[in-house]
Amino acid sequence: MKESVSLSIVAALILGGASLFAQNNEKVYLVHTGKPFRQTISQSIKKTGGLVSPAEVSISAKVGGRLLKLELADGTRLDEGVRVKKGDPIAEIDSRDYKAQYAAAQATVASAEATVKDTKREFERADTLYKQGTATEQERDLAEAQYERAQAALEQAKAQAEIAKINLDECIIYSPMDGVISKRAIEPGSLLSVGTEIAVVTQLKTLRFQISIPTTLFSNLTVGKTLLSIEVDAYPGQPVLANISRIYPVADDVTRTVRVEAIIDNSDGRFVPGMYAVATIDLNRRENVLCVPFEAVVRNDRERLIYRVKDGVAQAVKVKLGIRSDAVVEVLEGIAEGDEIVVAGQHRLTDGAKVKLEDQSVK
Repeated sequence: MKESVSLSIVAALILGGASLFAQNNEKVYLVHTGKPFRQTISQSIKKTGGLVSPAEVSISAKVGGRLLKLELADGTRLDEGVRVKKGDPIAEIDSRDYKAQYAAAQATVASAEATVKDTKREFERADTLYKQGTATEQERDLAEAQYERAQAALEQAKAQAEIAKINLDECIIYSPMDGVISKRAIEPGSLLSVGTEIAVVTQLKTLRFQISIPTTLFSNLTVGKTLLSIEVDAYPGQPVLANISRIYPVADDVTRTVRVEAIIDNSDGRFVPGMYAVATIDLNRRENVLCVPFEAVVRNDRERLIYRVKDGVAQAVKVKLGIRSDAVVEVLEGIAEGDEIVVAGQHRLTDGAKVKLEDQSVK
């Protein structure tokens, strides 16, 4: 019979959180206690977003002509996935027409230079004769005008030659940056016009992760400090840590959100643009603060209480709480680090109630 009563008492403790005992007409409550502890906590939210490349360049023809090659200098075919470096030659356009145009332009420059020399001599001769009184002012002015026109023609010829040289150089197309070929848009033998897309280079060494945060949380965001734990769907359980690197200066007036982004290292090539990811964002990180289990706090409409145990008596202590993180809450005022507090069984207590620890017997 006694064993049945004892079992009933233990069951009541498990189900009700605090068992009530009578001793000399005094009620004694069985509770479980613990002590406040210090740890780093933060308020956090989860947001979904995607990975995007920080740079993607469409490489197009700047001159028209037949495409002769679409490969690297070592003969590697320029297919999707091929890695390139800035300055690598990746394509070649038939340059025969442009070589001829450049040669003709150079010849025009040489002819213009000869004309400048001739007209300069004529002007100097006319100027000397005018000073000696054997040539008229009109003859001198005519020679000077011819000389100036020859100089202008030379400058124009040089400009045309420079344009011809640029067009000739554009027959060899180079990668504008380090990256990976993400699109091969055309094949050798195709006749290109100016602006025809040849390939797309995408930067993959680093990736941008972008999400939208409600403007109500804007004040908690700090570039370089707000931490994101980013878990890409292709690698569950392997979060990547990164700080916010950019906060966009304008909020969306429809969704009332502001876009933020973080830079993820991708030097090992694990990630690709377009992947889906979930970020856990620390919005209010507090280092080494005094904490208690959230369930230790008794809440009512007016105040928040924690029961502190001293000499077998539960003392109801008003507390001021800080931020909450999951099952832990920060305590700003009311209790000290060494206090013994009730963490289970507190909801049936009142100030001054006698208590016994769960692993102690009641006499």
